[in-house]
Amino acid sequence: MYFPSEYSLQEFLFTFFKVHGYEAATEVPIEGGGKADLVAHIYLIECKKVLTRSNLFEAAGQLTTYLKARPDKILVIAGLTPVSGEREARQAAQRLEAVGFSVWFIDELEIFKSFYKRCYELF
Repeated sequence: MYFPSEYSLQEFLFTFFKVHGYEAATEVPIEGGGKADLVAHIYLIECKKVLTRSNLFEAAGQLTTYLKARPDKILVIAGLTPVSGEREARQAAQRLEAVGFSVWFIDELEIFKSFYKRCYELF
């Protein structure tokens, strides 16, 4: 699985939700400032191309600022598994999940892997 940018990852997830019949929007302005990468179904998603430890904590900070405006959503950090620093990233993900965030290493989740293969590996 490969995405050249955070934007391409965001578009992949947007397409995933739309194809599965859910409302989704990208770059959603949040009351109080900022823009959520993706709001889809029950999720408020911050995309990071690779989920390094520092990217995970950065995304958690961003989502925390959006929480007051969107308390009805599940906060999700989505991205790819890092090639280096994987152990530290997994520890950070566990810490974040313990306080209520969902962390999606999308290259490890079968639902996203199969959708990627259907849509992006046709040739």
